[in-house]
This record gives sequence, structure tokens and C-alpha cells, in this order.
Amino acid sequence: MVLVGGGLGLPIPEDLTLLAAGALAHERVFKLRDVILVSFVGVVCADWIIYLVGRRYGQDVAKHPFVARLFGAARIEAVRQAVERHGARAVFAARFMFGFRIATFLAAGTFHVPASRFAVAEAAGSAIFVPAMVTLGFLFTDRAERAIHNVTRIQHWIVLAGLVGLALYLGLRAWVARTGLGGEGPPTDDGSRRTR
Repeated sequence: MVLVGGGLGLPIPEDLTLLAAGALAHERVFKLRDVILVSFVGVVCADWIIYLVGRRYGQDVAKHPFVARLFGAARIEAVRQAVERHGARAVFAARFMFGFRIATFLAAGTFHVPASRFAVAEAAGSAIFVPAMVTLGFLFTDRAERAIHNVTRIQHWIVLAGLVGLALYLGLRAWVARTGLGGEGPPTDDGSRRTR
């Protein structure tokens, strides 16, 4: 249910849920085989719900204020072009692109990618993605536990890395704003910025 909710847009990333499920399998709370199977079903169910909503409501769903606010016009347009040009291949690729999954599966339904082609592409992507993420959580649980035990020794390095990352982020934002790469032009006479 958590995977279905996360796949439908709740703020619970599928990736983290799958990693956590793998960690629970490592701790022998669940069997790894069962975790992979149930996770696959949860991910596929969410993807099909999104596809069927797009198929049922068509392009009107993309114009809905909530959807427009959630994805933004630029992302919706980029996904529309990708789905129209590549069809089922875009569906397969979207499984591995965080932030584009829901929009792509919705567009696949909206622009009538055949259900059989959607099924093959979605199942192929999920058959790679789900076991990989669960296995990653399973394999690296003991390393994470060791890191938590040693956190007092490495805490100052973590804080330093975080500060360096923050400084780089702020510097890049300032550079993008100064060079105009963020899509804004030079200021107009009234002090506002002209969009390119």
C-alpha cells in the first residue's frame, strides 16, 4: 500500500520504500523473495492506475490545475514530446528517472500508447528497478549499521561535507542567476526581470 501511495504521488519515494523493504529482508523480518514479489506488484499497480487515469480522462487531466502545479508546464510538454516520439520506450526509461515517472505514465495513457506496449515496457522497467533497489537495501544494511555505530567519529566530516555541498549549491545558484541560464533575462526599467 505504501508503494501504491508513493507511486500515485504521496510524498513517500518508491526508492526509499524499496530500500527499506530490502533492509527488513536483511533483518529477516520478511523473506527477500516475498519482498521483491510484493514490491513488484505494488509498483506495477500504481503505474497502471496512473496510465488508466490518463487513458480515461485524456488531455483534460493535464490541464487540471493540480496536475499543472504538480509537474509544471515545461515538464508536461517535455514528457508529451517524449511519449509522442518514443512511445513505450519513454515508458521504460521513465522508470529510472526520478520526477518523470508519474507524468510519463499519465502521458502514455493520455496519448494512447497501446496497453500491450505499455504493459511490456512498464513490466520490463519494473523487473529491473524493483529487484535492484530491494537488493541494494538488503546488501548495504550492515554497512549502514556500521556507519551509525561510528557516527560520532565521522560526524564532523559529515557536517563538513554538508557545508561544502551547501556552499557549492548556493554558488551555482548565484552563477546561474548572474549568467541568465535560469531562463530570466536582464532587468527591465521597472526592476522586474524579462523572461526569455
